[in-house]
Amino acid sequence: MARVFLALVALVGLMWLASWLGKATPEQRSRALKLIVLYGIAGALLLLVVTGRIPWMFALIGAVVPWLQRFMMARQAWNMFKSSRGPSAGKQSTVQTLMLRMTLDHDSGDLDGEVISGPFAGRALQSLSESELLEVLRDSRERDPQSAALLEAYLDRTRGDSWRDSDTDDAGSHSARPSPPDGMSVNQAAEILGVPAEASDEEITAAHRRLIQKLHTDRGGTDYLAALINEARDALLSGR
Repeated sequence: MARVFLALVALVGLMWLASWLGKATPEQRSRALKLIVLYGIAGALLLLVVTGRIPWMFALIGAVVPWLQRFMMARQAWNMFKSSRGPSAGKQSTVQTLMLRMTLDHDSGDLDGEVISGPFAGRALQSLSESELLEVLRDSRERDPQSAALLEAYLDRTRGDSWRDSDTDDAGSHSARPSPPDGMSVNQAAEILGVPAEASDEEITAAHRRLIQKLHTDRGGTDYLAALINEARDALLSGR
């Protein structure tokens, strides 16, 4: 009878856990699964100790370790192979601020975007004239410095320095570059680097290296974009 009761309790617990995981965010699911694995291993070890079967565990570990080493070596070789092939076709990085949503194509290095707030909301940047882009820039300087820094990066990359001759704002209004947003989430960082939130350290490092090369200042990048990419890498690596 006791076994039936425990089985029912376990079944109810599993159903509740499945329901909760379905509603949780990716970060919450990842954290919960790590705890489940940790407590599961601890419970299994306790059961082996209580039942006197702990020597079996050491024998099993001795048999599994060589296969685990082979698996890790194969995984590392596969990640190196994927990195050497470069980004997959169609992969993009996404950065969103209060006023802009910007995308970077990994293959071509093209930077494009869309206005998501203000009088030009819904318009693609490439569809705006230079005077309209400068109007968005002036508005963003008043409302959101990060949007302004992102739009200046777009203008530098697509129009060189020529747009600055038409920029009538005081030069001091955009001399100070804002820092990337504090507390960047794992999902935001993954979108910026164009990798899954659960990407391996090797994939994160490879994506960061590719983007830094694409957005080097000699190729139309800016210090702000480089800082944003560095912040995204650090957020993903520290979120392990």
